[in-house]
Amino acid sequence: MGISIIFILFNPIDLLIMAQDKPTVLYVDDLPVNLTLFEATFRKDYDLILTEYPKEVLNILEEKEVQVLVSDQRMPEMTGIELLEIVAERFPDVRRYLLTAFTDTETVIEAVNKGHIHGYINKPMQPDEIRQSINGSLEVYHLRKKNKEMMVELENVNKELLNMDGLKSDIINSITNEISTPLNRIMGTLHLLKNKIEGDELTDVVNILDNSVFKLEQFSLLAKQISVLKSPGFELKQSKVSLKQVIQFSEIETSEELKEQEIALKRDLNASDDNVNGDSALLVSCLVNIIQFAKEHTEEGGEIIVYTTVDEGSLTCGVEDQGINYSDTLFNILSNHFSHQESTLNLNMGIGLAVSQMIIDTHGGILIFEKTDNNRGCHKMIFPPIAQSS
Repeated sequence: MGISIIFILFNPIDLLIMAQDKPTVLYVDDLPVNLTLFEATFRKDYDLILTEYPKEVLNILEEKEVQVLVSDQRMPEMTGIELLEIVAERFPDVRRYLLTAFTDTETVIEAVNKGHIHGYINKPMQPDEIRQSINGSLEVYHLRKKNKEMMVELENVNKELLNMDGLKSDIINSITNEISTPLNRIMGTLHLLKNKIEGDELTDVVNILDNSVFKLEQFSLLAKQISVLKSPGFELKQSKVSLKQVIQFSEIETSEELKEQEIALKRDLNASDDNVNGDSALLVSCLVNIIQFAKEHTEEGGEIIVYTTVDEGSLTCGVEDQGINYSDTLFNILSNHFSHQESTLNLNMGIGLAVSQMIIDTHGGILIFEKTDNNRGCHKMIFPPIAQSS
């Protein structure tokens, strides 16, 4: 078994100021000659940590704050992409770069998707190019670190001012977690664009950007709705709302998403002319969230059924998916939570469903989930006795 040699290299003259002024760059490469070259080139710029062994990287990151990780792609223990994927999950704040002699787009796209890289460096290494990439990435690192500190400070102030309860904290954490992944993908992909990928190779990259930005827009809207619904003194502005119109608007809002997977939205409106008392925009948002959840459980080329029924004066709007990607455990969790007795929110099932439940609660109704006889999933929005249309 080889012995891992980890060493920090520095200019002795700068010893007193290094810890304050020099950022830490960790470089892993199984070829000692590359480590030596990297050290000779950048020892005056950065506080360097060098190792030949990818598995040692995780131990280093546990013990020391590292701003930038540069990893070779071809290594015997694991590839650079495999290493960066682990680091992205366990140490998401570390800026991640892939060093490779391969320029094929598939390798780069895989690095973006799995390792969430912030850029790649071609061999042979160009010192000025590497400095420019690392220094630019350090600006983002310190900005994000400062933003996190500000967010912590802001959250503490909010807790003191608003006496924030556990639900609000869970909502903030859920939004933060769901936003972080698309943000990282955008940042890594933008770096690829800056490296001037041309022609048809841009297609996959642009798709990543489009999907990530779309998710961020969705979460931004959900956050605004939560802010409104949970604000002190909130009062629902009620009017007679056509449920048929709510379904039509929701179909328009989700048409592009469903079209991408060739999913059809089938409407079965037995009570299409009935009204509910409530806010039209909130009800559309509620139904859109449920349709988007159903999309994740419907196969490509399949269909989602939206139907309405009237039972003892109460109006029900159901959304039925095809039952794909459900486990027995998930079925049970959803069924138990979205029941007649359950009133608490569970953000682990997705912020969209949580917001939908909040909207339905605000309208005096209930949101339930049922497993159909043919193993499909069905969310039902059940409204209180309706105002009959004249």
